[in-house]
Amino acid sequence: MPKYKVILFDMDGTIAYTDEMIFHTFYDLYDLYNPSARKEKDQLIYFSGPPLSKTLPVEFPNQDFNFMYNEFIRISKPYYDLYVTPFEDEIEVLTKLKEKGYKLAVVTNKGHDMAEYVLRLLKIDHLFEFVIGNGDTKNNKPHPEGIELALSRLNASKEECLYVGDNDIDYETAANANVDSMICAWGPRMLNVLSKCNYVIHSYKEMGDILL
Repeated sequence: MPKYKVILFDMDGTIAYTDEMIFHTFYDLYDLYNPSARKEKDQLIYFSGPPLSKTLPVEFPNQDFNFMYNEFIRISKPYYDLYVTPFEDEIEVLTKLKEKGYKLAVVTNKGHDMAEYVLRLLKIDHLFEFVIGNGDTKNNKPHPEGIELALSRLNASKEECLYVGDNDIDYETAANANVDSMICAWGPRMLNVLSKCNYVIHSYKEMGDILL
């Protein structure tokens, strides 16, 4: 069994299914502020991962970023309640990991407050030590700063850490931080790093089989 003490998680697509929330939010934003830039779902799925500071200026170049950021938060909030869900077997496996003594935390490009909101929405906030989100570090993923800050807070070494995510940026983040990586291959995104990461899983049950 792997000898990790700390498991750090990405948020969107890893802890929470958020694709439908992202689709509906961006559709509304396009309708309001840039209809000609509207993307299809097979393109929007890649908006899960990069921070909004990367996607919003590209999609809405004629709008003020802070305004669009606040609009994203405003429009997305009801869609979180409608569409954001945990994955199958997730809560059971996370609960068992916590009971077994693993320290669980979140390192995400998602805004800190919304990441905490998702944990509360899914009723799993009590399982995590803390959230490190957009705004908590100078540099977003794939920069290793978020992982390094989490390890510092938990007084843990890189050898004791596993980073779990669902896209290429998450693998790059783990590699840049020199920690092991577990990639969740259950989403619709094309992944280019499956041969490079330490573990590839297709369900939370598989995560439990490896770590419990």
